Amino acid sequence: MGILFNNLKEQSLMIDLTTWLLRQTGETAIRARRALEIERDGDTQYVREMIDNIAVLQQPDGSFDFSPMQTAGVVNLSVDLLSAGARHPLFPRAASYFFNVLMRQPGYAGAVAVSPGSQREACDLCGFFGPYDTRNLPETLAYGAQEMNEYRVYEPLLGPKSPVRSERRSSLDRAGPSSCYAWGLIPLCYIIEALCRAGYAEDARLAPALNVLLGVQRQSGGWCRNLGGHPSCTLHALRALGAHPKLRESIYAEKALAFFRSSWSRVNLFAALRAVAAFDLPIAKETIHEILAILLPRQHSDGTFGAPCRIERVTAVLAACKVVNDIPL
Repeated sequence: MGILFNNLKEQSLMIDLTTWLLRQTGETAIRARRALEIERDGDTQYVREMIDNIAVLQQPDGSFDFSPMQTAGVVNLSVDLLSAGARHPLFPRAASYFFNVLMRQPGYAGAVAVSPGSQREACDLCGFFGPYDTRNLPETLAYGAQEMNEYRVYEPLLGPKSPVRSERRSSLDRAGPSSCYAWGLIPLCYIIEALCRAGYAEDARLAPALNVLLGVQRQSGGWCRNLGGHPSCTLHALRALGAHPKLRESIYAEKALAFFRSSWSRVNLFAALRAVAAFDLPIAKETIHEILAILLPRQHSDGTFGAPCRIERVTAVLAACKVVNDIPL
Protein backbone atom coordinates (compact mmCIF):
# COMPACT_ATOMS: atom_id res chain seq x y z
CA MET A 1 0.00 0.00 0.00
CA GLY A 2 1.34 3.43 -0.85
CA ILE A 3 0.66 6.71 0.89
CA LEU A 4 -1.06 9.39 -1.13
CA PHE A 5 -0.55 13.10 -0.48
CA ASN A 6 -3.79 14.54 -1.83
CA ASN A 7 -2.91 18.14 -1.01
CA LEU A 8 0.44 18.36 -2.78
CA LYS A 9 0.58 20.30 -6.01
CA GLU A 10 1.38 17.11 -7.87
CA GLN A 11 0.07 13.93 -6.26
CA SER A 12 2.95 11.64 -5.34
CA LEU A 13 2.80 7.99 -4.41
CA MET A 14 5.46 6.91 -1.94
CA ILE A 15 6.74 3.36 -1.79
CA ASP A 16 5.32 1.73 1.29
CA LEU A 17 7.79 2.63 4.00
CA THR A 18 5.80 0.74 6.62
CA THR A 19 6.62 -2.56 4.95
CA TRP A 20 10.27 -1.53 4.72
CA LEU A 21 10.36 -0.64 8.42
CA LEU A 22 8.78 -3.96 9.36
CA ARG A 23 11.70 -5.75 7.70
CA GLN A 24 14.37 -3.91 9.70
CA THR A 25 16.01 -5.38 12.78
CA GLY A 26 17.77 -3.94 15.81
CA GLU A 27 16.94 -1.51 18.61
CA THR A 28 16.59 1.53 16.35
CA ALA A 29 14.00 -0.20 14.18
CA ILE A 30 12.05 -1.49 17.19
CA ARG A 31 12.02 1.98 18.73
CA ALA A 32 10.72 3.41 15.44
CA ARG A 33 7.96 0.83 15.11
CA ARG A 34 6.82 1.28 18.70
CA ALA A 35 6.80 5.08 18.38
CA LEU A 36 4.68 4.76 15.23
CA GLU A 37 2.46 2.03 16.76
CA ILE A 38 3.48 -0.50 14.12
CA GLU A 39 3.28 -4.07 15.39
CA ARG A 40 5.71 -6.84 14.53
CA ASP A 41 5.88 -10.27 16.10
CA GLY A 42 8.59 -10.48 18.71
CA ASP A 43 8.90 -6.76 19.37
CA THR A 44 6.86 -6.80 22.59
CA GLN A 45 9.02 -9.42 24.28
CA TYR A 46 12.18 -7.69 23.16
CA VAL A 47 10.91 -4.40 24.58
CA ARG A 48 10.21 -5.98 27.98
CA GLU A 49 13.77 -7.28 28.14
CA MET A 50 15.21 -4.00 26.90
CA ILE A 51 13.32 -1.90 29.45
CA ASP A 52 14.38 -4.24 32.25
CA ASN A 53 18.01 -3.93 31.13
CA ILE A 54 17.70 -0.15 31.00
CA ALA A 55 16.17 0.10 34.49
CA VAL A 56 19.09 -1.80 36.03
CA LEU A 57 21.45 0.99 34.90
CA GLN A 58 19.54 3.75 36.70
CA GLN A 59 21.56 5.38 39.50
CA PRO A 60 20.20 5.82 43.04
CA ASP A 61 19.60 9.52 42.32
CA GLY A 62 17.37 8.59 39.36
CA SER A 63 19.86 9.56 36.68
CA PHE A 64 21.63 7.49 34.09
CA ASP A 65 25.39 7.88 34.47
CA PHE A 66 24.71 11.16 36.36
CA SER A 67 24.07 12.84 33.01
CA PRO A 68 21.03 15.07 32.33
CA MET A 69 21.25 14.52 28.57
CA GLN A 70 21.65 10.74 28.84
CA THR A 71 18.81 10.57 31.36
CA ALA A 72 16.53 12.56 29.07
CA GLY A 73 17.54 10.33 26.17
CA VAL A 74 16.76 7.17 28.13
CA VAL A 75 13.36 8.55 29.21
CA ASN A 76 12.39 9.46 25.64
CA LEU A 77 13.61 6.07 24.41
CA SER A 78 11.57 4.30 27.09
CA VAL A 79 8.43 6.30 26.30
CA ASP A 80 8.78 5.30 22.65
CA LEU A 81 9.29 1.65 23.52
CA LEU A 82 6.38 1.30 25.92
CA SER A 83 2.74 1.21 24.88
CA ALA A 84 0.96 4.57 24.68
CA GLY A 85 0.28 5.87 28.17
CA ALA A 86 2.27 3.12 29.88
CA ARG A 87 4.33 4.00 32.93
CA HIS A 88 7.42 2.41 34.43
CA PRO A 89 9.14 2.86 37.83
CA LEU A 90 12.14 4.43 36.12
CA PHE A 91 10.01 7.48 35.21
CA PRO A 92 9.32 8.84 38.74
CA ARG A 93 12.94 8.23 39.71
CA ALA A 94 14.17 10.08 36.61
CA ALA A 95 11.65 12.86 37.24
CA SER A 96 12.97 13.29 40.78
CA TYR A 97 16.49 13.64 39.36
CA PHE A 98 15.35 16.18 36.75
CA PHE A 99 13.51 18.31 39.28
CA ASN A 100 16.56 18.29 41.53
CA VAL A 101 18.65 19.46 38.57
CA LEU A 102 16.16 22.21 37.73
CA MET A 103 15.78 23.41 41.30
CA ARG A 104 19.57 23.69 41.63
CA GLN A 105 19.67 26.22 38.78
CA PRO A 106 20.55 29.69 40.11
CA GLY A 107 17.54 31.28 38.46
CA TYR A 108 14.94 28.68 39.46
CA ALA A 109 13.30 30.68 42.26
CA GLY A 110 13.26 33.91 40.27
CA ALA A 111 11.79 32.15 37.23
CA VAL A 112 8.42 31.99 38.98
CA ALA A 113 7.93 35.64 37.98
CA VAL A 114 9.21 35.35 34.38
CA SER A 115 6.48 36.04 31.82
CA PRO A 116 6.34 35.02 28.14
CA GLY A 117 8.57 37.09 25.88
CA SER A 118 9.84 39.22 28.76
CA GLN A 119 13.56 38.46 28.41
CA ARG A 120 15.26 40.96 26.11
CA GLU A 121 18.91 40.31 26.89
CA ALA A 122 21.03 38.23 24.53
CA CYS A 123 22.27 34.92 25.97
CA ASP A 124 19.95 35.26 28.97
CA LEU A 125 18.31 32.08 30.20
CA CYS A 126 17.59 33.52 33.62
CA GLY A 127 20.35 31.50 35.26
CA PHE A 128 19.35 28.15 33.74
CA PHE A 129 22.20 25.94 32.43
CA GLY A 130 24.70 28.70 32.00
CA PRO A 131 26.12 31.18 32.04
CA TYR A 132 27.09 31.41 28.41
CA ASP A 133 30.32 33.28 29.18
CA THR A 134 31.94 30.17 30.72
CA ARG A 135 31.67 28.19 27.49
CA ASN A 136 35.43 28.40 26.77
CA LEU A 137 36.68 27.15 30.12
CA PRO A 138 38.37 23.71 29.77
CA GLU A 139 36.07 22.03 32.29
CA THR A 140 33.02 23.51 30.56
CA LEU A 141 34.22 22.31 27.16
CA ALA A 142 34.81 18.79 28.48
CA TYR A 143 31.45 18.50 30.25
CA GLY A 144 29.55 20.05 27.34
CA ALA A 145 31.23 17.75 24.83
CA GLN A 146 30.27 14.72 26.92
CA GLU A 147 26.66 15.84 27.20
CA MET A 148 26.30 16.69 23.51
CA ASN A 149 27.71 13.29 22.59
CA GLU A 150 24.96 11.72 24.69
CA TYR A 151 22.43 13.84 22.77
CA ARG A 152 23.96 12.56 19.53
CA VAL A 153 23.48 8.95 20.62
CA TYR A 154 19.80 9.28 21.53
CA GLU A 155 18.74 11.94 19.01
CA PRO A 156 20.93 11.47 15.90
CA LEU A 157 18.77 13.79 13.78
CA LEU A 158 19.12 16.61 16.31
CA GLY A 159 22.56 16.10 17.76
CA PRO A 160 25.93 16.92 16.20
CA LYS A 161 26.83 15.04 13.02
CA SER A 162 30.17 13.86 14.41
CA PRO A 163 31.50 13.31 17.94
CA VAL A 164 32.19 16.52 19.82
CA ARG A 165 35.79 16.99 20.92
CA SER A 166 36.44 18.29 24.41
CA GLU A 167 39.87 19.84 23.76
CA ARG A 168 41.10 22.33 21.18
CA ARG A 169 43.76 21.30 18.70
CA SER A 170 44.82 24.89 18.10
CA SER A 171 43.90 28.41 19.18
CA LEU A 172 41.56 28.64 16.19
CA ASP A 173 39.92 25.25 16.75
CA ARG A 174 36.22 25.27 17.71
CA ALA A 175 36.06 22.34 20.08
CA GLY A 176 33.33 21.77 22.61
CA PRO A 177 29.54 21.94 22.31
CA SER A 178 27.43 24.13 20.08
CA SER A 179 26.32 27.62 21.01
CA CYS A 180 22.78 26.32 21.61
CA TYR A 181 24.14 24.00 24.28
CA ALA A 182 26.51 26.58 25.77
CA TRP A 183 23.67 29.09 25.95
CA GLY A 184 21.69 26.44 27.83
CA LEU A 185 18.74 26.05 25.49
CA ILE A 186 19.37 22.43 24.49
CA PRO A 187 19.54 20.94 28.02
CA LEU A 188 16.56 23.05 29.10
CA CYS A 189 14.44 21.89 26.16
CA TYR A 190 15.50 18.25 26.35
CA ILE A 191 14.70 18.00 30.07
CA ILE A 192 11.32 19.69 29.55
CA GLU A 193 10.53 17.32 26.69
CA ALA A 194 11.48 14.23 28.69
CA LEU A 195 9.45 15.30 31.74
CA CYS A 196 6.40 16.07 29.63
CA ARG A 197 6.60 12.78 27.78
CA ALA A 198 6.99 10.91 31.08
CA GLY A 199 3.75 12.44 32.37
CA TYR A 200 4.95 15.45 34.37
CA ALA A 201 3.81 18.31 32.13
CA GLU A 202 1.41 19.64 34.78
CA ASP A 203 3.78 19.21 37.72
CA ALA A 204 4.17 22.56 39.49
CA ARG A 205 7.93 21.99 39.81
CA LEU A 206 8.25 22.24 36.02
CA ALA A 207 6.54 25.65 35.83
CA PRO A 208 9.70 27.78 36.34
CA ALA A 209 11.48 25.96 33.51
CA LEU A 210 8.48 26.48 31.23
CA ASN A 211 8.41 30.15 32.23
CA VAL A 212 12.02 30.55 31.17
CA LEU A 213 11.49 28.74 27.87
CA LEU A 214 8.57 31.01 26.99
CA GLY A 215 10.31 34.03 28.49
CA VAL A 216 13.16 33.84 25.97
CA GLN A 217 10.94 33.32 22.93
CA ARG A 218 11.88 36.20 20.67
CA GLN A 219 9.47 38.66 19.09
CA SER A 220 10.07 36.82 15.81
CA GLY A 221 8.55 33.70 17.37
CA GLY A 222 11.86 31.86 17.38
CA TRP A 223 14.64 31.19 19.89
CA CYS A 224 18.33 32.00 19.87
CA ARG A 225 21.07 33.40 22.10
CA ASN A 226 20.74 36.57 20.01
CA LEU A 227 17.46 38.47 19.81
CA GLY A 228 16.45 37.61 16.26
CA GLY A 229 15.76 33.89 16.53
CA HIS A 230 17.32 31.04 14.54
CA PRO A 231 15.67 27.87 13.14
CA SER A 232 18.25 25.52 14.69
CA CYS A 233 17.61 26.86 18.19
CA THR A 234 13.88 26.99 17.52
CA LEU A 235 13.88 23.32 16.51
CA HIS A 236 14.84 22.29 20.05
CA ALA A 237 12.21 24.55 21.58
CA LEU A 238 9.55 23.13 19.24
CA ARG A 239 10.31 19.65 20.54
CA ALA A 240 9.70 20.86 24.09
CA LEU A 241 6.48 22.68 23.19
CA GLY A 242 5.25 19.71 21.15
CA ALA A 243 5.64 17.38 24.13
CA HIS A 244 3.41 19.56 26.35
CA PRO A 245 -0.34 18.82 25.91
CA LYS A 246 -1.37 22.46 26.43
CA LEU A 247 1.56 24.35 24.97
CA ARG A 248 1.42 22.43 21.71
CA GLU A 249 -1.93 24.14 21.05
CA SER A 250 -0.95 27.57 22.39
CA ILE A 251 -0.31 30.94 20.79
CA TYR A 252 3.37 30.41 21.59
CA ALA A 253 3.37 27.30 19.43
CA GLU A 254 1.61 29.20 16.64
CA LYS A 255 4.24 31.93 16.74
CA ALA A 256 7.08 29.40 16.83
CA LEU A 257 5.68 27.43 13.90
CA ALA A 258 5.17 30.63 11.88
CA PHE A 259 8.81 31.58 12.44
CA PHE A 260 9.99 28.05 11.69
CA ARG A 261 7.96 27.87 8.49
CA SER A 262 9.83 30.89 7.18
CA SER A 263 13.24 29.37 7.87
CA TRP A 264 13.07 25.55 8.04
CA SER A 265 15.18 25.10 4.90
CA ARG A 266 18.24 25.93 7.03
CA VAL A 267 17.95 22.85 9.29
CA ASN A 268 17.89 19.07 8.93
CA LEU A 269 14.60 18.47 7.11
CA PHE A 270 13.95 15.14 8.80
CA ALA A 271 14.49 16.63 12.25
CA ALA A 272 12.14 19.43 11.22
CA LEU A 273 9.46 16.93 10.17
CA ARG A 274 9.72 15.03 13.43
CA ALA A 275 9.39 18.20 15.50
CA VAL A 276 6.51 19.75 13.54
CA ALA A 277 4.57 16.46 13.44
CA ALA A 278 3.85 16.86 17.16
CA PHE A 279 1.44 19.72 16.44
CA ASP A 280 -2.12 19.30 15.20
CA LEU A 281 -2.35 22.86 13.87
CA PRO A 282 -3.03 24.03 10.30
CA ILE A 283 0.32 25.79 10.03
CA ALA A 284 2.10 22.60 11.10
CA LYS A 285 0.36 20.59 8.39
CA GLU A 286 1.17 23.24 5.79
CA THR A 287 4.83 23.14 6.82
CA ILE A 288 4.88 19.35 6.61
CA HIS A 289 3.46 19.45 3.08
CA GLU A 290 6.15 21.91 2.03
CA ILE A 291 8.96 19.79 3.48
CA LEU A 292 7.60 16.57 1.97
CA ALA A 293 7.42 18.26 -1.42
CA ILE A 294 11.19 18.83 -1.17
CA LEU A 295 11.96 15.32 0.09
CA LEU A 296 9.86 13.23 -2.29
CA PRO A 297 12.16 13.72 -5.32
CA ARG A 298 15.07 12.58 -3.15
CA GLN A 299 13.49 9.20 -2.36
CA HIS A 300 15.70 6.22 -3.21
CA SER A 301 14.58 3.17 -5.15
CA ASP A 302 13.95 1.20 -1.93
CA GLY A 303 11.65 3.96 -0.69
CA THR A 304 14.06 5.32 1.92
CA PHE A 305 16.02 8.54 1.93
CA GLY A 306 19.53 7.22 2.31
CA ALA A 307 22.09 7.31 5.09
CA PRO A 308 22.99 8.36 7.69
CA CYS A 309 20.13 7.71 10.08
CA ARG A 310 18.13 5.80 7.48
CA ILE A 311 15.59 4.44 9.97
CA GLU A 312 15.23 7.76 11.79
CA ARG A 313 14.57 9.51 8.47
CA VAL A 314 11.89 7.01 7.51
CA THR A 315 10.33 7.38 10.97
CA ALA A 316 10.17 11.16 10.56
CA VAL A 317 8.49 10.88 7.16
CA LEU A 318 5.96 8.30 8.36
CA ALA A 319 5.11 10.39 11.45
CA ALA A 320 4.56 13.39 9.19
CA CYS A 321 2.41 11.38 6.77
CA LYS A 322 0.24 10.23 9.63
CA VAL A 323 -0.41 13.84 10.68
CA VAL A 324 -1.29 15.27 7.29
CA ASN A 325 -3.27 12.34 5.98
CA ASP A 326 -4.67 10.72 9.14
CA ILE A 327 -3.60 7.36 7.72
CA PRO A 328 -3.17 4.46 10.15
CA LEU A 329 0.23 2.90 9.54
